[in-house]
Amino acid sequence: LNLAMDHGAGPVFVCHFCNCRLNLSGQTDDANKPSTSAASTVFDTARIDESFIVLDDKRQGPQAGRGLEESFVVLGSASILRQPGGTQNALSQQQQHQQHQDGGTGFVDAKLQALAQLFEMASNQTHVDHPLCLDCAAQLKDEIEAQIQDTEREISAYSDAVSRLESERVVTLSEEEFRAEVRRLQEEEEAERSRTQQLQQQVADVRAELQSLQAAAADIDALEERYWHDYNDYQLQLKVHIEERDALLNKIDRASQRLQLLRNTNVYNDAFKIWHDGPFGTISGFRLGRTPDQPVEWDEINAAWGQAVLLLHTMAQACKLTFSSCRLLPMGSHPRVGDKRTTYDLFGPVSKLWSANYDRAMICYLACLKEFGEFAKARDVAENKGVPFAFPFPIDGDKVHGHTIKLTLNKDAKWTKALKFMLADLKVALQWMVKHELSTVAPQLPNLAPEGPSAS
Repeated sequence: LNLAMDHGAGPVFVCHFCNCRLNLSGQTDDANKPSTSAASTVFDTARIDESFIVLDDKRQGPQAGRGLEESFVVLGSASILRQPGGTQNALSQQQQHQQHQDGGTGFVDAKLQALAQLFEMASNQTHVDHPLCLDCAAQLKDEIEAQIQDTEREISAYSDAVSRLESERVVTLSEEEFRAEVRRLQEEEEAERSRTQQLQQQVADVRAELQSLQAAAADIDALEERYWHDYNDYQLQLKVHIEERDALLNKIDRASQRLQLLRNTNVYNDAFKIWHDGPFGTISGFRLGRTPDQPVEWDEINAAWGQAVLLLHTMAQACKLTFSSCRLLPMGSHPRVGDKRTTYDLFGPVSKLWSANYDRAMICYLACLKEFGEFAKARDVAENKGVPFAFPFPIDGDKVHGHTIKLTLNKDAKWTKALKFMLADLKVALQWMVKHELSTVAPQLPNLAPEGPSAS
């Protein structure tokens, strides 16, 4: 039992649900004001049934415990004390009254002990802890009534089900029919067991196959991983190979360009460059001739004649041409030209008054150049060329384009112009030789009109 001690008032009872203090004396908290409540205390034997119910242990049957007043103690409204200052119950009032009349506590203790025993008996019989206040009792009553309604509904449902079962017609099988039905069911059971075993065997086979497939899948994954590794290695090697190939192709391209450049390069044009410098024709940078305004040294003229003789001699050898009337003797800056009888010096210095040998040497050289031109023309005609070879400045005896090449009793300017025309013809012959005999693409000749002297 929930029994608390109140300072100055002795022990009091507390509700087991909400822990509210229960006043069983019937008095208020105001000790000076006499109680006006008409409710009787639990100690009034004449009206004890109004405060709580004395349970009868002999009561049995389905009606036992149905009513609220038959299961637990019901306290009057005047017996609830929730907070100090509220209404007190009749028990506290009677306790104070009896204490005041008797002048002792022995009687109160006996009554409290009896009341505690009654609460304990009520708790044991109803399986609900006592005492209870009115609010908690009402709440408990609602819960119990709800449970009772649910139980009654279940009982009604079960009763309806039993009635339906009793109303249905049940066909009773004979002994033979029952045994036949049992045998049929047993056969079905055996068939189902056999089918179950077959299914279990199939499941085992499927699991074994699944394991083998998983192993095969693992092998395939390993092969795929190795394949991708090999593929990446191959791609890397291919990339390196492509880079090497591109580098090699670039080298080949550069080498081809260099080779084409070398093929197009004419060593004769580089070694014997024929050009002009004002009124002078030049070969390898040496001026050939002299004028009153520019008296070229004989050493430079001799070097120019040496280059001219060497070039024509080399061209004849490359074309396998042997001159019929004259022969060339390249000897550096002291070249010589000979005929069938003797040789002539083609170097100076010489005098303009008497230079017959020098003039004869120049005429022989001019004859050799003319013979080379005739050889080139004959080759073009034999090969059915559209336009056969011809000198831009025709050679006739000792004259080139109408200008004599002799130095004796000749003016320096005219002699220099004749030498310039001769070098122009020599350059055209060199270009023909490079194109036909060396089988290489020679560079284009520059326009000879601006570099040659005028015809006048």
